[in-house]
Amino acid sequence: MKKWILCALLVVSLSSVAAADSIEIVSAGATTITGSGSGITTPVSINGWNITTVTGVSSSPGLSPFGLELAVDATCTSGVCLTTPLDVFYSNTGFTASVPAGGFQTTYSGTLTGSGTTRAITWADSTDTLFGGGIPPLGTDHLGTVGPFGGPFGGGTASGGPAETGTYSLTIEDIFTAGSGSSSFSTDANVTATPEPSSLLLLSSGLVGLGFMKRKMFQS
Repeated sequence: MKKWILCALLVVSLSSVAAADSIEIVSAGATTITGSGSGITTPVSINGWNITTVTGVSSSPGLSPFGLELAVDATCTSGVCLTTPLDVFYSNTGFTASVPAGGFQTTYSGTLTGSGTTRAITWADSTDTLFGGGIPPLGTDHLGTVGPFGGPFGGGTASGGPAETGTYSLTIEDIFTAGSGSSSFSTDANVTATPEPSSLLLLSSGLVGLGFMKRKMFQS
């Protein structure tokens, strides 16, 4: 009996673990470095791009505080990277939080030194496949594009996307171009669900009510 209970608990525990996340670093199409969300452990070079940090964090199956977050530090000083963009992808499956149409929010921020540009793109895939529903072209699975930004950067947000009510995957793509000279990037991108208007209204009503109660107590 104890063995049966132990096996049942093990099955439940394993079924609750999200699928492994994945990172891809691409330049000039055919050159790819792959890894898990723990990212690269030592600096790597690809087509002249020197990449010191690529780290992904996933909250699958939930979206709080975000579904995916991707941090990248990369530099191009000279050579092929001046004319060859760098693409960094981060994806995970098993998301189950329901989101209404237009209810995803993409945020992209960081710093940029030099003449380059950068932007972040996010998308979902209802077939729950790593990097599924990919772009180009921007299709119905597109959640948001933030940028492109030139130096010194800053940040921005974008909202959108289809409704998701089943199990789906999410993907972030950061795109870096060096421009005419050396460029250094330190970026952070994430995708999550925007608060629903009803939730904001409820919060506002609660704050107003709390303020009224405090004022009444003060007057009495």
